[in-house]
Amino acid sequence: MKTDGGGMVVAAVFILLAVVAIWDTTEMTDADSFVFPRAIAVTMIGFSILFIVLQLIRPSTGTNDEAGIVGGSTLRRIGLVLAMVISSLLMPWLGFLVSGVLAFGSVMVLAMYDEWTLFRRLFFPVIGIVIVFGFYFMFAELLLVPLPVGTLFE
Repeated sequence: MKTDGGGMVVAAVFILLAVVAIWDTTEMTDADSFVFPRAIAVTMIGFSILFIVLQLIRPSTGTNDEAGIVGGSTLRRIGLVLAMVISSLLMPWLGFLVSGVLAFGSVMVLAMYDEWTLFRRLFFPVIGIVIVFGFYFMFAELLLVPLPVGTLFE
């Protein structure tokens, strides 16, 4: 097994960016201004550290046949970017929840390199919906961030 060195470097860069974001909010006096960026930055630091630790303890051995950036699919990468951009553009009309579920679903399908087992077909969509609703709850209810409802559903 080989550690994902590139992934660990990216995780370290994310940690650095998150520290800069937290430092940048130290002069903000209004809690409404600094709570959101700090919450995201702390979460990003936590997940990045978790990724690095897991790679050091138990390196991943992926079952895909594409060798990272060199052997990856350019069309798939373009599709991932397009899925995110299109879902962001649809958010004012569809709202956060609907466009979030659509984005998660399309990214999940485009990003899946491994075989679609029965478990993945059954549970990944459910997990995606739980994640999107979890983010909605966290932003709208805990952090009090106003999220778009969507003009089609007003």
